Amino acid sequence: MSARTERAIGPLGTLARIGGGLAAIAVPITLHGLSGVEAAVAFAGLPGVATLVAPLIERGFRRWAPRALASCHAMCSAPGCALVGVLVIANDAMVEPTAADGNVTLLVWLGLSMLVAAARGYDGCEILAIPNLLTGRRDRIGCLLYTPIDRAERRRNQRTTAARS
Repeated sequence: MSARTERAIGPLGTLARIGGGLAAIAVPITLHGLSGVEAAVAFAGLPGVATLVAPLIERGFRRWAPRALASCHAMCSAPGCALVGVLVIANDAMVEPTAADGNVTLLVWLGLSMLVAAARGYDGCEILAIPNLLTGRRDRIGCLLYTPIDRAERRRNQRTTAARS
């Protein structure tokens, strides 16, 4: 968990998130289109579920498996995988009764989340970028994609700052 308000990512992390976000949105829409149901699931349903479920998962792990939270920034942490699992199930539940394509909804939502993370300078799990925007928090459980870039940029900045001192 982090309450930082400043940008936690550098220019390379920002550009990577913008590129990834635009690709994740453009490719499925170009190939399959985007129906109203898919847009509703991607822009409201999945962010809503993530906003409600992420704090519950974090509290549950804090209470019953606190050591699992120590690795919450790892690629396959238990809290991160639990959150992803719940969201995949929720996505399937929302699109199953319709003709919507669940792959499109997931990719468009993840793309939007990456763009929000880039705009906010958020270095945590892209899945939480929209919930954190809505709640004003900076929760971090399960940082999947851009952690290596962010760490490399931090190390480079630390070396540059140390060299200037």
